[in-house]
Amino acid sequence: MEQNYTEIPKKNKKSLLLERFGTKLVSKIIRKDKSTNEIQSVLNIPYTPNKTDKLRQFDWHCPVKISNNLYQTKTPVLFYIHGGSWSAADKSMFSLLSKEFAEQGLIVININYSLLPESNFATIYQDLVNCLTFCLKKRDMLGIDPQKVFFAGDSAGAHLSSLICSRITAGDLKIDINILGVILFYGVYDLKRLGSLRFRSCNVLHDSFLQTKGANIEQFYKEFSTTTYLTSNFPPAFITAGKIDSLHLESERLIDKLTELNVPVTSLIFPKNRLDARHAFVNIELKARTQALTKAFQFIHNQLKKAETKKEPN
Repeated sequence: MEQNYTEIPKKNKKSLLLERFGTKLVSKIIRKDKSTNEIQSVLNIPYTPNKTDKLRQFDWHCPVKISNNLYQTKTPVLFYIHGGSWSAADKSMFSLLSKEFAEQGLIVININYSLLPESNFATIYQDLVNCLTFCLKKRDMLGIDPQKVFFAGDSAGAHLSSLICSRITAGDLKIDINILGVILFYGVYDLKRLGSLRFRSCNVLHDSFLQTKGANIEQFYKEFSTTTYLTSNFPPAFITAGKIDSLHLESERLIDKLTELNVPVTSLIFPKNRLDARHAFVNIELKARTQALTKAFQFIHNQLKKAETKKEPN
């Protein structure tokens, strides 16, 4: 019998507190990680000279069948940037998700970065650039193919992933890679709407920034909004969100903007009666997660197939 997902089972009710009370409950609702013989992992690799800075490290996940011949082959890579309102969470909470992406035949780089309020947006952005630069410099050791790159992220991580992609493809960030696609779970893409969004953590961050002495809010919006850098060169995107999530309009606006630019977009927007598609659903073992990941994985395989087709001689 098909389950009615407008009624969430009681055992999962706790997960629905996340949007109301922020990210502190993430560690209580996250799906447990799994050990697998199919994926080899190396954890806590530093990407800056400070090798003890836990916020500037990444985890490397690779299918065993690839890792056994790591130096004989170059493998498509996915850089995963975790969410948490730019101020919370950790890569370890997304270890299971990273391994699920790796099971699709990818090397996954699951990144930690500095967090607000101790850090700031400029430093967070630079952390991600530094990690990307480090991985490209060590690409032979890591086994990654810079011509077959994916980015993915959830919530704040979706914002940061899309920002990196937009600045690279607009020529603002000079990094020599070929981005095959970006996977975005319920992100924020135009920061000028941050204060008006009905979402606790966004409002807190916005208010905190406005209280910063000498803050130029318009420059902040421009510099760190994905929408500032969007061009027709933006990579093909898979975008998903639920209308029960107060941030869903950000996803829908991005879909419309990319469509206007003739950027290929695959989307999955869950209707408002899908309570299993609330914010952070990628962390909750319900049907919305399964459906979104199924489409995300198919998106990856489609993009890889297109890349191989382009290489074939006429």
